[in-house]
Amino acid sequence: MSLIFAKKNKVGNICIVSDTRLNYDPGRKLPTYSDYQKNGGLKLFLVDNRKVAIAFAGLSSEAQDAFDTIDLEYFEIHKVLATLKQSSSSHNTDYLVFTALDKVIYKISDGEITQPSYAYIGDFDGYQLLTKKIDLSSDINELESAMNMVISDSNIKTVGGYCISVVLEGGLFRYVNRHYFSQFKGRIKLSTTPTTIPLVSYPANDTYSYTWTGDENGFAFYFYEAKLGLVYLPLRIYPVKTSTQVGFDDFDKQLSQYNLKLPVRISSTCEEETLIEFSYELYKEAQYQRCIDKISSLGQRIKVNPKVYFQANYLLGCCYKELGIENEKQNITEAIKLLEKSNEYFNILTMHYEPEFSVLINKGIASNYLGYMTEKLSFKKAYFENAVNDFTLSIALDSKKTIPYQNRAAANYELLRFCQSKQDLSELAGQIVEDCDLALHIDQNLQLAANLKMHVLAMLA
Repeated sequence: MSLIFAKKNKVGNICIVSDTRLNYDPGRKLPTYSDYQKNGGLKLFLVDNRKVAIAFAGLSSEAQDAFDTIDLEYFEIHKVLATLKQSSSSHNTDYLVFTALDKVIYKISDGEITQPSYAYIGDFDGYQLLTKKIDLSSDINELESAMNMVISDSNIKTVGGYCISVVLEGGLFRYVNRHYFSQFKGRIKLSTTPTTIPLVSYPANDTYSYTWTGDENGFAFYFYEAKLGLVYLPLRIYPVKTSTQVGFDDFDKQLSQYNLKLPVRISSTCEEETLIEFSYELYKEAQYQRCIDKISSLGQRIKVNPKVYFQANYLLGCCYKELGIENEKQNITEAIKLLEKSNEYFNILTMHYEPEFSVLINKGIASNYLGYMTEKLSFKKAYFENAVNDFTLSIALDSKKTIPYQNRAAANYELLRFCQSKQDLSELAGQIVEDCDLALHIDQNLQLAANLKMHVLAMLA
C-alpha cells in the first residue's frame, strides 16, 4: 500500500515525503524483465518541467496504466486530474497531485477530487504514526525524519524501502535527495562520473530492487549478462527506455543521444573476467552454489588467461569449502566429498602458482575440517599434517595474522594422539602453546587460543 504525505511549511511551500514499497496485482502476468513496474520503486514524480508533482499509492501496475495515457508534451492539469479520477474509481489506487503555480494539493481517491490543506494516501496506521512526530510548522527535514521512523517500524507492514522527498522552492518542485541507487544491502550515492555498481541478487528469492531519483541528469543502466540496457530520463513518468539483446558497445553508442556514457572499465574487461567478478559478488553474499554454477559455465574458457584461471579455481575451492562446512551436520559423507573437492582446486593453485596467503589459509582450514570429520585414523593424521604444513607456509608469507597460528595450534592439538613418545608429546605441546601465545600477542581476545593453551598446559602438569 505504501504512504505518501504532503503539507505546506511555514512559508506556504508544499513538502512531500514518500516511501518506495511497491504492490502489484498477483493476477497480472509479468512481461519479460518484469517491466510492468517501469519506474523502479519511485512513486513520486515531477512533470511539466517541475511545475507539477504526482504521487500514487496502491497498485503500481494500475498507476502505470494511468500514467501511460498522460500527454507529457502537451501537459494539461485538468486532463491529468480526469485521468487519475477515472483510475481511482476502481478503489485500488489513490493519487496526489501538486501544482507549483498556485500551490494546490489535489487528492484523488475513490473517483473523487478534493483540495485539502494537507493530505496523505496509503497506510492509515503509518499516517497516524507519522503525524504524531510532526506539527503544523514542520518542514521537510522533520517530515523526512518522521517518515524514516514509519519505514523502520516493523508494525507498519505496508510501508518500506526508503524516504523520497520533494519540496517546492523558487516556483518549482525538486527532489531533496538526488541520484541514489538502492539495493537490499543499502544506498549507493551516484555521481556524474560513469561507474560500475556490483549487483547481487537477494539469496532468499533471487531478486533485488532499486530506486533512483533525479531532476537534472539521466541515468543509464546496463545488465552485462542479460544484455539488457535501461535508460532513465529526468522528469518522466513514461516507461523506462529499454534495449534488449544489445551488446555493451552498441548500447553505449545509443546513449550518445542522451549525453550519457557507460563506464569504460567494463569495456576493457574480457567477458570471462566480468563473470568472475560477478561470481565473487555471489561468493561474498554466501551464494556458493550459484557461484560454482557461474564459474562452471565458462568451461574451457576458464583458461583464457592466468588471472581468470587463478581466480576461478580459488573461488571454486572456497565455495566447496564453505558448502562442506555447512553440510557437516546434515550429511557428513557429502561434507567430506565437498571438502575434498575444495582441496583439489586449492592444490591446482599451489602447484601452478607462487604460494599465496589466502589460498594456503583456506586450504589449511579445509584440511582441518576433513581431519575432524574423517574416522579413519591414517587419513585423519594426514589431513592434520597437511593443515599444519599449509599454515606454516602461510606464516612465512605473513606473520602478523592470528588465523594461521591459531589454526596450526588446533591442528597440532589433534596430532597429539599420534605422538609415540613423551618427548614427542612434550615438543608438540610446546609448539601448540607457542602458537597460542603468538596469536594472543596479536589479539588478546582470541578465546579459542586462550582455551587451547590452558588445556595443553593442564595436560602437561
